[in-house]
Amino acid sequence: MSVISTEMYEALLLANVPADKAKAAASEVAKTQDFVTKADLLEFGAQLQAEMDRRFAEFDRRFAEFEKRFAEFEKRFVEFEKRLAEVDKSLAIVKFAVFSGGSIVLALLIKLVFFP
Repeated sequence: MSVISTEMYEALLLANVPADKAKAAASEVAKTQDFVTKADLLEFGAQLQAEMDRRFAEFDRRFAEFEKRFAEFEKRFVEFEKRLAEVDKSLAIVKFAVFSGGSIVLALLIKLVFFP
């Protein structure tokens, strides 16, 4: 028997309760010691809430970092698209010059670009 159930048993004996009934009652009291009290639940709830708050704060921090990185990536991607558009324009000019019988046009473009 645990300390509390032993104390209960002795108290019941002092109150003139038969030994077998005192032992049974003390045994039942000992079983209730394993139950969770309201205070235990409130404490556990507070601990759980604190842990959830900590984890959500960490998630929010990581998500903000992800958003920042994504914005940087998006900015670089837009810049890449602009550069690609410039290359497409230059390539279109070269194609026009070459395929329109324009070796003369190509020569003029080269002169304008390299010898202003």
